Amino acid sequence: MNSLAFTDKPGLLNFLRRWYGAPTSPDTRLGESSNAPRELVEWHEISAQWGGVIVSHNYAIPLSELKAEGGKVSFWVENQGAWVWAFDPTSDDLAVYEREPSDGLTPWEKTGESLSEFLIHATVMEAILGAPARKIAQGVRIEWLNSERVHKIPFPAWNWPARNSCIYAGDSWLALVHASDDAPTTSDVTLAARSPENLAWADNVPEIKWRSYCETQEPMASEPLPW
Repeated sequence: MNSLAFTDKPGLLNFLRRWYGAPTSPDTRLGESSNAPRELVEWHEISAQWGGVIVSHNYAIPLSELKAEGGKVSFWVENQGAWVWAFDPTSDDLAVYEREPSDGLTPWEKTGESLSEFLIHATVMEAILGAPARKIAQGVRIEWLNSERVHKIPFPAWNWPARNSCIYAGDSWLALVHASDDAPTTSDVTLAARSPENLAWADNVPEIKWRSYCETQEPMASEPLPW
């Protein structure tokens, strides 16, 4: 995946074709929406072209349900409703904000991304969380990720699922990395790919014991996924 640019719509479409295959409904068009910005309408069209499979964990609020509250328009929600993202419709780049909605007094915080940038970031995150093959390790060092065949995708770090969550890309896999709660000098890592064979190399990383998951099998460890 490291040959792809995730910074624009063509780059996103290239990624989706490589990760999910050809779209099942390539001619899907939703038309204009008076309540939604163009960037968001285009993303919903892209999602519909792949039959909605590009979102498997968190979800986009339907365009017909978008509404402004307190100067922000919520458009993306964590699957349990524990985190929400909104854009500022008055800003030039439709700046995205986030917060935990459990307390109405929790202030919105800027993510550092525009709406178009966030939607690309969120789509790649969904690819990791919904990947058919995953390997997970907690409290490990990540020096082995630093090589010429791996690069950190230049997204701003997210505060979800944990602070300073970053994404790396290899030839045929992605990795979600963030600081470990148990040992801040180490990291929790989720490797993701479309096939277990694309993650087989990770079994040779010294001193890391992975928990492996495959959509066609029962989990290969008794512990639940960490999110």
